[in-house]
Amino acid sequence: KLGRRTATADAGSEACPVVTRAPQVVVSVIDSGINPYHAFYHAGSEIYADAAPSAVTDEIKEAFGIDAAHTLRLTRTGDFAADFADAALWASVKPGEVYWFEGTNVLAASFDAGSRILLPDDEEDTHGVGTSAAVLRANPEAVMLFLEGVTDEAETFAFTHPAVDIVSTSYGPIGSLPLPYHINNSYLGVVTNGKLHVGAADNSPSTAIQDGTAGPWWSIGVAGFEEGDSEGKQLLSGTLPDVVGDFYQTLPYCAECEDSQKGVGGTSFATPRTAGTLSAIVLQARREAGHLGGIADVAGVPTMVAGDGVTATNWEIRRALEEAAYIPTLDEYDPVAAAFDLFWLPVPPEGAYALVGWGAVTPDPEHGVITEAL
Repeated sequence: KLGRRTATADAGSEACPVVTRAPQVVVSVIDSGINPYHAFYHAGSEIYADAAPSAVTDEIKEAFGIDAAHTLRLTRTGDFAADFADAALWASVKPGEVYWFEGTNVLAASFDAGSRILLPDDEEDTHGVGTSAAVLRANPEAVMLFLEGVTDEAETFAFTHPAVDIVSTSYGPIGSLPLPYHINNSYLGVVTNGKLHVGAADNSPSTAIQDGTAGPWWSIGVAGFEEGDSEGKQLLSGTLPDVVGDFYQTLPYCAECEDSQKGVGGTSFATPRTAGTLSAIVLQARREAGHLGGIADVAGVPTMVAGDGVTATNWEIRRALEEAAYIPTLDEYDPVAAAFDLFWLPVPPEGAYALVGWGAVTPDPEHGVITEAL
């Protein structure tokens, strides 16, 4: 089920040119389902206004076994019901195998199909649409590997596949209960395989910090921050986090539409935004170093960036993020904006690290997190 296939790379189409031998970064999101019909993922959207998605290269295809049979060409007319009625296309999709949605930077595999493989079952099952979109809004040039199903199989795939660089998880025990639970193979993926794991703190004011997704020392735990609005920390979003990310975002969030977005809040979306920002750091570092491919073995050490006399492991990138994350100031806090929200706290200088950890992580050039990390 999880076996690698050897396949000849598909040549792609004129609408989505395939680039070979280019620096790459792969972020895996484990969640409920994705809506690949949505315009957000395709050329002409707000994140691909100037150039079509082109991060899925021949090398990426080879790494994930993407051949013609694993290339999904969706009909997109704006009428979801009519487009989804392509029964032959969806009947060809098999659990546990990776597919590429042609014309996007999205790969996907299903480990818990529900009523519709890869897609949300209904409008209550759209969490993964938002989390996947948050990664690409932060870094449209990332390859986003979406794994449907919060299962041991999905987690093992993400943390052991050699082409995956960063894993984003937005689930875990309610209340950050200090239980002896960790995401399957997270430790292996980070400590042994050299990946980065970004996990959501739960949406509560719990003082416990050891939960399955944000608590382990090898993961980067993300709480909520109201970026671009009140500039305050969300009280109901974990305690003593590693970093904070934008809690409330406007994202695609629908099961059966091909356009439109809505505002959604939670550490669930702050976390993939942080993962996307990290991926932008890794991708730019790889470009500058001439690093091709995924994590490299350098003298027995898994290394995220290697080339031109430069090396950087996941731990060094983590340390760079610790230095680059910015600390919000009291001058930036907007009490008027905060009055329209619930439980937003200003960040006082004396208690900044207790509230926001290393600081806020954002791809917004105004704050210079990516530049500072590089």
